[in-house]
Amino acid sequence: MSAKILLINPARHFIANKVGLGYLTPLGLVLIGGPLIDAGHQVKLIDHDMNGWSYQKLINEIKKFQPDYILLGHSGSTASHNVALQTVKEIRKVFSDVKIIYGGVYPSYAYQNILDEVPEIDFIVRGEGEKTLLDLISACENNLDLSLVRGIVWRKDGEIIVNHPQPAIQNLDEYRPGWELLEWENYQMFGFDHAAGLQFSRGCTLTCVYCGQWMFWKKWRHRSTDDLVNQIKILKNKYGVKIIWFADENFAADRDVAKELLEKIIEADLGLSLNLNMTAADVVRDADLIPLYKKAGVDYIVMGVESLKDDVIVDIRKNNPFEISKEAVRLLRENNIISLTNIIYGLEEESWKTLFEKFKGMLELDSDILNAMYLTPHFWTSDGKSTDPRNIIQKDLAKWSYRNQVIATPHLKPFELFLGVKITEALYHLRPKALWRLAFHKDNR
Repeated sequence: MSAKILLINPARHFIANKVGLGYLTPLGLVLIGGPLIDAGHQVKLIDHDMNGWSYQKLINEIKKFQPDYILLGHSGSTASHNVALQTVKEIRKVFSDVKIIYGGVYPSYAYQNILDEVPEIDFIVRGEGEKTLLDLISACENNLDLSLVRGIVWRKDGEIIVNHPQPAIQNLDEYRPGWELLEWENYQMFGFDHAAGLQFSRGCTLTCVYCGQWMFWKKWRHRSTDDLVNQIKILKNKYGVKIIWFADENFAADRDVAKELLEKIIEADLGLSLNLNMTAADVVRDADLIPLYKKAGVDYIVMGVESLKDDVIVDIRKNNPFEISKEAVRLLRENNIISLTNIIYGLEEESWKTLFEKFKGMLELDSDILNAMYLTPHFWTSDGKSTDPRNIIQKDLAKWSYRNQVIATPHLKPFELFLGVKITEALYHLRPKALWRLAFHKDNR
């Protein structure tokens, strides 16, 4: 049976989307939407975050579509949860019969509390959702036994039922992205050109203590290189995309696969600007391939350096001692690829001394862009499980976005840490040579 399914990206109101990076495609919902369309369902996607509508406007748009099912999903994890719940409550006030489904990283782990506290939600999808959503909609439409649908949490006679987990999808090529669901004129990066997020692989081979993505995706897998290149061609030729950001946690986990993909992108001669995430260790391991990355169109590589102290790197289960990170930055600059390095504040007990040491270390590292972040102990991560709740000073989950201090620092007051981080960012990015490099960098578009 065919159903009407509405996908909603809740309005997160992240300032970086409005005045900086721009609104990126809600990739998770796009990946869910394609298989639903191919199964014969009528699917619509509303990007409430990008549209910036009032709730009344959102309700009016929902009335026009009259869905049987509404799925809310977001990429903002903990920080987006409260606004997702508010959206659910506003919808349920008007639509009493529609089935509401909630998915994403946060509900995949907090499902028990959510269903205990939010009666408006009918189902939670745990983990990746392509197959689970197809199975769930089919079971609902055909009155099949819901207990057999893997990967969902639901209620039966008032009792919360946690079904068996859904196995990791082995063949990602079977589930195509639903690019046709998007209003492409709204998605640009830095206001320049049409941009799209794209996922080649899922998961990560590392087990960093502050990150939960390696648990969420279960294991590292990838689309076939032929399918990925075909998706890139569709994005360019059909939708006019010129900038692609790979949403992979660990793009180059498999050197041979990455090399094969880069060679096929070069052969396709697409003339796009590509941006991706790599570990510093993989950049150094693949030093001979970095010219291939540039030739394929890679302009930016984000590296999760996180700390400049080798003992901290060991403690958080990373694989990039300081000398490796330095060499990675050098290799990227040698090949005219901009290096963006993430540094996490709070991995050690911060003080004015540690802030100054970080600044000196960043000057020696000399990456092109510093992305300063705060340690954020999501409860399902190793770090979250070991964090004393008494040390959490930020109770508002909407601010658990890596951009706000969450854990107390005994040697610095919150405003002092904030001031120290902002001074570091300003001094670092206003260096004349840093400004010169970025101003005269020519990308691949």
